[in-house]
Amino acid sequence: MTIDRWREILEVMWRRRLRSVLTALSVAWGIFMLVLLLAAGQGLQNGAKAEFSRNAHNSLYLHARRTSKPHRGMPVGKPIQLRNQDRQLLERVLPGVTFSSARADIGTVVIRRGPQSGGFTVKGCLPDNAIIERSVVTAGRFINPTDQTERRKVAVIGSRVRAALFGENADPLGEELVLGNVVFKVVGVFDEAEEQSEQETVYIPLSTAQLVWARADRVERVMVTLGPAAGQSSGAAADADAIRPEVQRVLARRHGFAADDERALYIWSSDEMWKRFARLFAGIRTFVWLIGLGTILAGVVGVSNIMLISVQERTREIGVRKAVGATPRAIVTMIVEEALFITLTSGYLGLVAGVVVVSAVGSVLPPTPYFRQPEVNFGAALAATLVLTLAGVAAGLFPGLRAARINPIAALRVE
Repeated sequence: MTIDRWREILEVMWRRRLRSVLTALSVAWGIFMLVLLLAAGQGLQNGAKAEFSRNAHNSLYLHARRTSKPHRGMPVGKPIQLRNQDRQLLERVLPGVTFSSARADIGTVVIRRGPQSGGFTVKGCLPDNAIIERSVVTAGRFINPTDQTERRKVAVIGSRVRAALFGENADPLGEELVLGNVVFKVVGVFDEAEEQSEQETVYIPLSTAQLVWARADRVERVMVTLGPAAGQSSGAAADADAIRPEVQRVLARRHGFAADDERALYIWSSDEMWKRFARLFAGIRTFVWLIGLGTILAGVVGVSNIMLISVQERTREIGVRKAVGATPRAIVTMIVEEALFITLTSGYLGLVAGVVVVSAVGSVLPPTPYFRQPEVNFGAALAATLVLTLAGVAAGLFPGLRAARINPIAALRVE
């Protein structure tokens, strides 16, 4: 590609500038839309990762529901009630339980502090709850084992609870709150930036919640996080997904429902849900590439058409080139170079425009659940470059082969 060759290509494009610009726009638009769609897909994936990062890796959440199958005299529709002993049983029988918690969901309770009051969610939990839920303690501490053992009336409040009852920047540690009709002392403040409902939550020791609200040993959910089993290396964590059938079997035997009755006990696996989302995102990326490639293909067809027209209009010129010694390979290369110039130039303009738009949107778009930080990674840009190159070669190859077959004697007779 000498300076003369560049000048020649530009002169050819300039003589047909309207046609060249319109065709180039179709290629640029295809790449532009591909970039936007890929960035949107990446934004969805980033958002999903952020949502799942709020819970500990390799965790199982258990919720009791109602039976859907008769079993040993137990009728259909009978409610199953989880209890403290269920968590203790799972700790004993499951391999590699690193953290566990049970939770009593008390519900919305009117909480008062002097003249200030509001309805907030109250939950009784165990100390490991902060690790499993990844609650960030911003002041004071979370519930500890002594609180649980001694049934202390202590509370860890969410950031929005503090703002409503104490003020945004107030220090509530050591202050008293009235939950229903019982006085609790604030020992900590926690925050979960991406989940407003958690910010409006008050955690108290599970034993205290069960005592004050007369719940005996009943709980709404049990959570466990699995790590390496005894005797295994630190990297050999138990697979929460694979262990679900064992959890179902153990609790079915304890509560007397059918082991295959999945409606009686709902088991949510953080890893299983992430795998499902990963498969969904893989499908989205495939769909995006198909749409983008279809749009680019339309542009490539346009480039190929204008190159065919160019070959037809330049029949005499091509004949002269062949008459003075140009080889068929040189003719094909000339046409392919012109097609590559149009495709790569317009494609990169579309790529740059797409990256600029994505960066601008990403800088002003606030994080939302399941969508954040749309971006175009290096791999996608490299793949788009490869697609452009192949598209340019494909667009010029057929017209180039046609030009190479032109008979120079017949071409010289063309007026």
